[in-house]
Amino acid sequence: MRDVFIDDWLYGALVSLVMNYLLLWATGRILSKSRARGRLLVAAFFGSVYYFVLCLRMAIGAVGNYELLVFIGTGILMLVMAFPPRSVKDLLQTIGLFTLLLVLTSGVTYFLLYPPLFPASVHYNPWQVVLVNILSLLVVTELGWGLVHQVLLEKECLYTLRLSVNGHSREFSALLDTGNTLVDPLTKRPVLVVESRVLQGVVPAEILSLSELLAEGGLPDNKALAFGPDWIARIRLISYTSVGKQKGILLGFRPDEVYLLDKEPKRLPPVVIGLYRFAKLGGEGKYQALLPSTLLNGVY
Repeated sequence: MRDVFIDDWLYGALVSLVMNYLLLWATGRILSKSRARGRLLVAAFFGSVYYFVLCLRMAIGAVGNYELLVFIGTGILMLVMAFPPRSVKDLLQTIGLFTLLLVLTSGVTYFLLYPPLFPASVHYNPWQVVLVNILSLLVVTELGWGLVHQVLLEKECLYTLRLSVNGHSREFSALLDTGNTLVDPLTKRPVLVVESRVLQGVVPAEILSLSELLAEGGLPDNKALAFGPDWIARIRLISYTSVGKQKGILLGFRPDEVYLLDKEPKRLPPVVIGLYRFAKLGGEGKYQALLPSTLLNGVY
């Protein structure tokens, strides 16, 4: 009979929980998948339970030759829990990236904890192991996919805005865009480009339909211009050029006010809202607008 230290298993399960969560998050972030915290946590916890049960089975000698299959199956179930697959190809792609991150992170961690030329073995506590694992994951994801600086850049350049018009308001995220030099040709006000879907229920459906018509290169008829006099005074037509589209017309309008939501709301200077009718600006939906840098100079 031998001594069994359950606290070691619990520490190991905790390390497993943390690293499973981070590996799942990194996998979803790189593949642009939805990363619901609840699903990631449940999947990570499932993996940590497997670790604890594995320690128990090893202690009582119940581990067989099939353990590799159990390990692989557990990993696949974790990924299915975290990212419900849309297809077999999608599942295989997720498994491949998760496995690559796991192998690379484990390799870097082992190298950092046990350098080849280290004079003697060292005992590390669980928290040191966690920190080294996190450092290894950061190194792997930054060198391979530039993940760290992307996250930091988005954190620094994303702003929450609140737009109000005719008593209706809507909050959304905007990315600071130094390349956005659009201005209203009439008033010379900068243009804040916003996904039109975000403003449904705030902007009349006729205005959204007109923006779609203009974006597709169509010409409006009298029916398309049948909206109230208040909106006629707000409407702006903005000419623009972009990659893959030499010229186009962006429908814009003048809002009542736009606030930058920080610790205290700060009102932006007068601006024109340009309605964007194509694919999502933020890809994953992290932001829904492009904020001209010139607007921040006049925040008050």
